[in-house]
Amino acid sequence: MPLESKPVTPKIEGTQAARSFTRLKSLAQLPAKGRVEHTGYIQSVSYSAPHQAPLLTAVVVDRLGTGAPRRGTVPHVRLRFMGQKNVPGIKPGVKIQYAGMVAPVDQIPTIYNPRYVIVPVPRG
Repeated sequence: MPLESKPVTPKIEGTQAARSFTRLKSLAQLPAKGRVEHTGYIQSVSYSAPHQAPLLTAVVVDRLGTGAPRRGTVPHVRLRFMGQKNVPGIKPGVKIQYAGMVAPVDQIPTIYNPRYVIVPVPRG
């Protein structure tokens, strides 16, 4: 069976499987604090300055923009990868399933060092 015809179901598993995560359908359901699991799209990626400790930050939203001007704030979460200058697969437009402990940092929901899986998007 060719690789393209096999269905791929991404799952975040491992030692934290026994811990309970709140599965979110939308970032509008994001709690102020707690363990969450969600699938969304990376909107933007930023890197730390050369003289600072390595840090990669990705902003995740439910769906990518349409190009129309935004009205109001779009629900989003910030994923921070501490000690990383580059994380394979983390770039704008990528669909990602992630899990971790969310907490407000500077009033922005943030997850440090999340578990993640890049979700393959079928090409039409």
